Amino acid sequence: MSHDENFKDAASVRHLLIAFVVLFGMPLLPMLMGWYTFLQ
Repeated sequence: MSHDENFKDAASVRHLLIAFVVLFGMPLLPMLMGWYTFLQ
């Protein structure tokens, strides 16, 4: 049972990290796409 709880905690932490990456990445996405097209 504790293994299942640890798995849930790890999944929630992973979802939090994904949410942070999305929040910080969305404003940077147009700039990254601009660099990508500029380098091509």
